[in-house]
Amino acid sequence: MPEDDRAFLEALPVKQREDLFSSGLPSKEARIKRLHQLKSVLLENEGAFMEALHSDLGKPAFEAFSSEFAVLLNEIDHVCKHLGKWSRPVSSHHLKMGYVERVKRKRHPYGSVLIIGSWNYPLQLTLMPAIGAIAAGNRCVIKPSEHAPATAQLLKEVMNHTFSTEQLHVVTGDAQTAHFLTSSSFDLIFFTGSGQTGKRVAEQAAKQLTPVILELGGKNPCVIGETGFSKAAIREIVWGKFLNAGQTCIAPDTLFVHQSIYEKTLTELSASILAFYGDRPQESRDYGRICHDAHFEKVVKLMGQGKVRHGGTHDRNHLFIAPSVVTDMEPGSSILQEEIFGPVLPVIPFSDFDTLLSSRMIQRDALTGYIFSKNRDEILLFQEHMQSPTISVNQVIHHAASPLIAFGGKGRSGYGAYHGKAGFLAFSYEKTDFRAYHYLHLQQKYPPYSDQNLKVLKKIRKWLF
Repeated sequence: MPEDDRAFLEALPVKQREDLFSSGLPSKEARIKRLHQLKSVLLENEGAFMEALHSDLGKPAFEAFSSEFAVLLNEIDHVCKHLGKWSRPVSSHHLKMGYVERVKRKRHPYGSVLIIGSWNYPLQLTLMPAIGAIAAGNRCVIKPSEHAPATAQLLKEVMNHTFSTEQLHVVTGDAQTAHFLTSSSFDLIFFTGSGQTGKRVAEQAAKQLTPVILELGGKNPCVIGETGFSKAAIREIVWGKFLNAGQTCIAPDTLFVHQSIYEKTLTELSASILAFYGDRPQESRDYGRICHDAHFEKVVKLMGQGKVRHGGTHDRNHLFIAPSVVTDMEPGSSILQEEIFGPVLPVIPFSDFDTLLSSRMIQRDALTGYIFSKNRDEILLFQEHMQSPTISVNQVIHHAASPLIAFGGKGRSGYGAYHGKAGFLAFSYEKTDFRAYHYLHLQQKYPPYSDQNLKVLKKIRKWLF
């Protein structure tokens, strides 16, 4: 990295922080104005972003708009509508023995926030956290993924043209750039990506005592109980699994199916894939591509660890992997241990629900857990077993698009949450103004202490604090 680039990047958080606190914290109106500017950038450059998303991931226009644009536009509208209520200070008065206390609590921005985006949804996952950061009053430095170069470059051009460096600045670059940024003096870091990279980000941030929000992934289990089979359920699962060619952090990773409906589930999976993408999915205008070579190799290798029941074809030159269903995996194989993050769906039969949960085949702290069932006890048992922040019953994916639902992980799937009010809270901290008005000074609280005063303290302690 050239020295002038290093100097510029190192000065960015300092420059943003000084400008923020020297010019005074932005008002609610100023923050809403910046969010409207962000919305205008999206609307004015919609066509260019759609082309960039297709270039990076082969995204169909419908998927690109629904999963990238629509959720961002809805998020901005929701945040602008409720920002006044969220930002309002909360005051309270309390009568204590000897004084009256007044407590005023208000959300306060961290300062300069670093946002590191991901390549699978390079627009949505880069700008969604920025919405929360701006709403809370922060300044932002955004580092898009280098694996989605067209989208990253366009973000840099339009955002840096619209916003001043002190307000929001997009930096492009490779892993070296990201490493340098995470070692800099930001006030908060938001990272979306793999667990392995997330650990490195957290380690670097810890050296600066910088708080971090990690949005990672996991092997999201999807269970079809004995009463859960229907053609509609299978269509829902197939849609959620092969959306964005399987490169979705909340996609159903592995499908567990009750033995009694195992064969007809496999049959219906094939039927739904054919209905969606035809018998030549490589020619389908509604099916995307793998993002880069290394990931292509990983997914193909994982697919080879099972018996292909549908699909299985792939073309490295075009980064194409057909929507595939695999069965008969060897216990302990990588496909059962690692997040697949691609268009390969392992299907595993089970005969007893309790045994399935106790088998440790299900990652309890995955980003989300899915179950299709009409059995209330089965659903409750699954909800209690899973430690994921979100459990979705009889549907997939949709919950992540709502600004009313906090989105985030636990354990191996990350920590911290955002979207809607959760995003506003994540990018701010509570600042308290505490004032006391004494009407009586109690000398007994000062040294030297006495045993008698300690006895009195124990009797009246609830009125003191």
